[in-house]
Amino acid sequence: MQFVLSLLIALVLGISALAFVLYPFYRRTSAKPEKQKNIALFPWIEERTPETANGHGNGAGSAEHSAVASEGEQAARTALYEIELDYQLGNISESDYRKLRERYLQRALVALKSRYDREQELDDVIEVQLQKMKEHNDSVE
Repeated sequence: MQFVLSLLIALVLGISALAFVLYPFYRRTSAKPEKQKNIALFPWIEERTPETANGHGNGAGSAEHSAVASEGEQAARTALYEIELDYQLGNISESDYRKLRERYLQRALVALKSRYDREQELDDVIEVQLQKMKEHNDSVE
């Protein structure tokens, strides 16, 4: 009887320890701490949710925003974050940091301009469609 009790206690402790060790691999990480970290390190990088025509953000827009955000923007943000961290840790010199930062800022600006141009094209298409709808409604009345 005492052997069974010892085995049961050992089994419970073993499963508890295994759950404690494996928990970080199974839990979902929140994007908010990473976003706060990026804002603290890079205040010039502004993440915004898309807005509707009346200036209010929409809930469905956040999913679209993540799909629209280009890989170039994300790569530039990640690179900026990494070189900032390397510089703060003393892994790279100030001159290398400035060169790399300038290069990655240029890449980020190119990616942002590309996204802006795509959004402007979509806005133009929407405006044309709205104009057609208005003309159609005026002719029906």
